[in-house]
Amino acid sequence: MNLPEKHCWAEISLEAIKSNYNFIKESFNRPFYVVLKADGYGHGARYLAKVYEELGAFGVAVSCYAEAMEIRNSGVKMPVLILGYTSPDKATMLSKNQISQTVHSLEYAKQLQQHSLYPIDCHLKLDTGMGRIGFDLVGDKENAYAEMKQLLELPNLRFTGVFSHFAVADSFGAEEVAYTQRQIELFDEAVEYLTRYGFNFKTIHGQNSAGILRKLGANYNTMRAGIILYGLLPSAALAGGNLTPVMQVKTVVTHVKDIKAGQCSGYGFSYRADFPTTVATVAIGYADGLPRHLKGKNYTMNINGTDYPLIAVCMDQCMLDVTFGNVQVGDEVVAMGGTGAQSFDNIAALTDTINYEIPCGIQRRVPKLFTENGKVVYVENNM
Repeated sequence: MNLPEKHCWAEISLEAIKSNYNFIKESFNRPFYVVLKADGYGHGARYLAKVYEELGAFGVAVSCYAEAMEIRNSGVKMPVLILGYTSPDKATMLSKNQISQTVHSLEYAKQLQQHSLYPIDCHLKLDTGMGRIGFDLVGDKENAYAEMKQLLELPNLRFTGVFSHFAVADSFGAEEVAYTQRQIELFDEAVEYLTRYGFNFKTIHGQNSAGILRKLGANYNTMRAGIILYGLLPSAALAGGNLTPVMQVKTVVTHVKDIKAGQCSGYGFSYRADFPTTVATVAIGYADGLPRHLKGKNYTMNINGTDYPLIAVCMDQCMLDVTFGNVQVGDEVVAMGGTGAQSFDNIAALTDTINYEIPCGIQRRVPKLFTENGKVVYVENNM
């Protein structure tokens, strides 16, 4: 396994990674950024960036300067775009490392200009309804246009790209569909206006994962693939598509014991046995990314092909009811991920969140094993 100890680890299937990538590439026939923010949604950004570069990805999109430098320091040469805020005092480093920066306001642009010694490639962010960052085309379009015109007066900022973000593209309700259409209209109108005014955008992108699956924005020449790269859908409303979940988080049984009726397991009387019960302790807990709120939600983990109920969650360990099985110390456990009862979609449903949050919550102390054709080809171990 190439690990110093068999404890708790994540397995990332490169076959699934490549299958999902090729599905997007073959279905939509335009270049796209692979979104690797939050350590590749918990799947390992450094190594996956190299994989995607070999596959011919257009570029990498990340959240912040530290993430961008992690990609650059891994040896990746393809374009890197920071989608969020970077401290203006990093302006010169952005240029030196050929990192494109999102510009979301005139004030921020002026700060970048003030700190930059060399030209910086920038992407203009337009807020068409997400209400997060960007020039506000919903609340005050005329002011947004007036401020964006002033950007051309900043000589060290080269606006090579422009983008927006669809806030409810993963929903098909009448209000949501109309809202997304209005976002598209505002974005298209602004791109046309700014192009006439003198901006020369080489890269125009609006489609996030939901936008890609719905084939929104036919006029855009680039896309941003995020959650679908990892075989997960933005919402249940977008069911379909040839996607394969990429990750399984695994661990081992470390202890098996019998307890009597009335005995407890876990903090705060997490579980009290109604009858004699066999309890297996396994080496994963909420400090590894297992949601504590799964306790009492009829969640199961898989051992040797059989699902066993989770009865208690601690920081570094959890307990399963294995009364009706033949479970031994050292047995391998599928704790999270894949397509069965342990899927990230099922965990999200049980804990009242979205599937994005579950893999993003897997901690960096959990080693990542990248596998292909049944073999481990790379291990990322941060401990």
